[in-house]
Amino acid sequence: MMYLRTSPFFAVFALAYFPAAGSLTQPLGWAYGLTLWLAAGTVFTLLLHKSPELLKERLKPPSDRDQNSRRIAIPGMVLHWVLAGLDARYGWSHVPLPLSIVGDVLVAAALALTGWTLLSNPYASTAVRIQSERGHEVITGGPYKFVRHPMYLGVLLLGLGSGPALGSWWAQLFVVPLLVVFVLRTLKEDRMLHGELKGYPEYAARVRWRVVPGVF
Repeated sequence: MMYLRTSPFFAVFALAYFPAAGSLTQPLGWAYGLTLWLAAGTVFTLLLHKSPELLKERLKPPSDRDQNSRRIAIPGMVLHWVLAGLDARYGWSHVPLPLSIVGDVLVAAALALTGWTLLSNPYASTAVRIQSERGHEVITGGPYKFVRHPMYLGVLLLGLGSGPALGSWWAQLFVVPLLVVFVLRTLKEDRMLHGELKGYPEYAARVRWRVVPGVF
């Protein structure tokens, strides 16, 4: 059932990429799009059984203190896919196949990390908010042992792999400003958690890095 619920993820990608590419016979596009859909369907299926309240929260959060980043990131990613499709059609850039495979590996790693994060944290909302109605508390297990915001590490890996996976350096350049948006979102969320979530400052003192160990 959840594979049907997540099929719009693939549909949005397909409607952005394949018309721009001018052809349905784009193996890089199919590999990328199906990876997104299958990963999303698998994770949502697991959440349906393990954490249905989180699934409900992620599908329709009641509030978000940082709606601007969502308004930028979603259309920005669609434009990234359109640009990748146009690059496939007109051959503006060339990514060697081994690097495209590395890109797919990064995309798969990003989605695997996202799944691990969601299964480890029942409060991993799509919104920046304190879920007091759900008894929001600090999570320290799973990937949270290593960084405070592993979901955003997944976003970074997806951003780094998406352009090469689709065979487009131009589309990859377009991802850079989107990653800046997520850096700013991370800082805003981290400040909120420091100020409003009991136990978070102590956790942050133990786990120093927000997203990338040794860097940020």
